[in-house]
Amino acid sequence: MPTSPRPYQNERIKNRNSKDIFKRQKSFVTQEILEEERKEKLKKWITFFRRNPHRFIMDYFGIHLHVYQILMIWVLQRSSLAYIVASRASAKTWIIAVWSCALAVLYPGMKIIVCAKTLKQGGIIISEKIMQLRKEHPNLEREIESMTSNPNTYECIFHNGSTIRVVPSSESARGNRANYIIVEESRLVPKEILEGVIKPFLETRNPPYKNNPKYANDQRLQEEGTISYITSSWYTMEYWYTYVQTCIKRMNSGDETANFLAFDYLISLHHGIKTKSMLKNEMEDADPLTVQMEYLNIPSGSSGKSYFKSTLFKRNIKQAFYPQKEDNFNLKKNSYGLPKTTGEIRFVSCDIATRANKANDNSIIECVRALPLMGVGYRRQLVYGESHKGSHAGEQAKRLKRVFYDFEADYLVLDVQSAGIGIFDFLSEETIDEERGVVYPAMTVVDEYFDIIKQDARDDLRKNHTRGLEAKPIIFPITASQALNSDIAVSFRSLLQRRMWEFLIPESEGEEYLLKKNKEFLSDPDDSYLRGFFLNPYVQTSLLIGECINLDMKPVNGLIKLVEKPGSYKDRYSTISYVNYVISKEFDIELVKQKDDKDDLEAMVALSYW
Repeated sequence: MPTSPRPYQNERIKNRNSKDIFKRQKSFVTQEILEEERKEKLKKWITFFRRNPHRFIMDYFGIHLHVYQILMIWVLQRSSLAYIVASRASAKTWIIAVWSCALAVLYPGMKIIVCAKTLKQGGIIISEKIMQLRKEHPNLEREIESMTSNPNTYECIFHNGSTIRVVPSSESARGNRANYIIVEESRLVPKEILEGVIKPFLETRNPPYKNNPKYANDQRLQEEGTISYITSSWYTMEYWYTYVQTCIKRMNSGDETANFLAFDYLISLHHGIKTKSMLKNEMEDADPLTVQMEYLNIPSGSSGKSYFKSTLFKRNIKQAFYPQKEDNFNLKKNSYGLPKTTGEIRFVSCDIATRANKANDNSIIECVRALPLMGVGYRRQLVYGESHKGSHAGEQAKRLKRVFYDFEADYLVLDVQSAGIGIFDFLSEETIDEERGVVYPAMTVVDEYFDIIKQDARDDLRKNHTRGLEAKPIIFPITASQALNSDIAVSFRSLLQRRMWEFLIPESEGEEYLLKKNKEFLSDPDDSYLRGFFLNPYVQTSLLIGECINLDMKPVNGLIKLVEKPGSYKDRYSTISYVNYVISKEFDIELVKQKDDKDDLEAMVALSYW
């Protein structure tokens, strides 16, 4: 009698084609086959995600990307040279963080360096952006082994051996190595540091499979080091613009590895990063040049008619002057003052506006040091500047006197046409400063006869506009005419060409200097009021230079007329050029007479030294 099949075998045969997946017979494979299948699937997915990193970011990390951000990722992924110029509030720093994390996970052992002007500026990518992304997206969280965020080190380490590190654009960054470099706000990174320190970081990535002799010498598999630049717009005369031009030329020639991309403020508006009212408020308070570069993403540069070039402005002064802070008056001594040197003469120069709602007119105050160079003339240093919307003439006169005495100035240069005559009237009487508890003496026109103003106009100021008794004769009044304006422009450019003017360093370098040298700024560099107070002179210097290089020359009847481009100012230019003309006409001449037998060679040496 035949033996019947065992029950489980009958059940297995019975359910072989069952629609119930839990009853249908299973196909068992060996571990070796499973591992091989898994490897093949991983290869396909890794290849897919490396070719489509935006999919990896969205599907694996779970991070939403806008269309323009996908385009940015695509450009960064396919380029050996990528240059992205984007406006303020276009999420540049966030994209850097997301892209760096994607690279680190997709390419094990990848060494990524983010270079910024300062360590703190670049550190935001790790301390804020990646930190927040890690909290919000679990798959990214499980890829990260550790993060370090302190004033000395900003680093993110991944389980697969990849790292993201932040370095400053300085000599101290030497010795680092990277497979991928992102230069954040590249316009702020000095060219000599970029070329001599940052670019030499690059090296090829060598994944473990390259140790296999089969692949070791295959040049097609070399993963070359890559560098990408992301920045906001800036002056065309600076070196960054030549890099942009190089990138675009390579693009136009058919080089698919070079790509350029640009976005303006409409991107942030379209995607809800900023609202119309927010942008309107920001742009309304900003200088037109700032709006042009930071929001409209249009580089600022001098045209063929421009009378001044940015290369004329020697920016080498690190320490600025500051008046006393309005919330902390110290009447005995201004703790932000600069000590006077032997023979130094100080000037406060101003251009006045009284209408607060006038779009293209501001009151400007600038402080200038004139340092003697025997037989050559006075070396000029612009060490402070501030701007205000027009206000009551009495209040502006009080502010002028505050700055004048805080600066320990000797003379005041004032345009007395239009609104300026009203300020002169208030300056010419005693001024009571209730906040400081002091009375400032009256001021009037200088005693000397000079060519800048006609004698009858000078006498009119002394007799009919000077209200106080025993007024101090310290004001150089300017009544500009077309001929005088032409002379003033020629004189200013001539002194710039002779390198007799020195200006404060750019604000990015100024911030770095303050972080090293200014204890009060270092105590809380994130305090917006404190930050604005200390950085203001450096920002004002940049605005002045921007105004100057946006002035076009227009010959009129044999004279030079400087015309500002649409949307530009020339208030700061007027203020600085007036004081320059006063020094040239009234002080340089006297100093040159005291040559003390210096020959021309000695004079030239003295000039080139400074």
